[in-house]
Amino acid sequence: MDVLKDRYSITELSESLNITDHALRFYEKEFGLKIPKDNRGRRFYTTELANVMYQIKDMRDQGLELKAIRKILEDENVIHENNTGPAYSGISIDCEDKFPAVITPTSAQLSKNELAIIIDALNNMKEQVFDNISTELLSTREQISKEIHKSKLELGACVENSSRKLEIKLDRHFQEVDRSLTSWREKKNTSLAGRLKKLIGK
Repeated sequence: MDVLKDRYSITELSESLNITDHALRFYEKEFGLKIPKDNRGRRFYTTELANVMYQIKDMRDQGLELKAIRKILEDENVIHENNTGPAYSGISIDCEDKFPAVITPTSAQLSKNELAIIIDALNNMKEQVFDNISTELLSTREQISKEIHKSKLELGACVENSSRKLEIKLDRHFQEVDRSLTSWREKKNTSLAGRLKKLIGK
């Protein structure tokens, strides 16, 4: 909806905020908002109420819990602690071309208590992430250590196997050399004996 109106039907507001009718009714009940009705008994939202709904939806989109949103709205006097409805005098309206422009820059500011809670939650999250990373690193380190040990064993077995093969090959080579030497000596001795016989015969 591009044009700012004095009042919105529940359908118009839900489409503008991109939330369901059920969500609007839930926020009305949760934050004690008093929604007026026309002469036909149909609820309608004034610009001030539309602004409150936008603030709630915006803070929910930022991940804030309902308790935190309630505290912020109470601190800004947008709603009362006894849930009597919105304090319209505490709402600033900025009439620009589009509806989201009715939100003031300070509408989502956090109180010190809420900020402390968020910081504490972030610190706890940081510690949890650190613990998870440490656990993963330790697990990865152990896995790498096992893989290295396995590789060492496989490499050792491979070297030992290659050494045995080389030893067998060398042994066969020396046996072949020894047979060749033996054959050569036998031939040499036979040849020498033949020559001696010839000399003696003469």
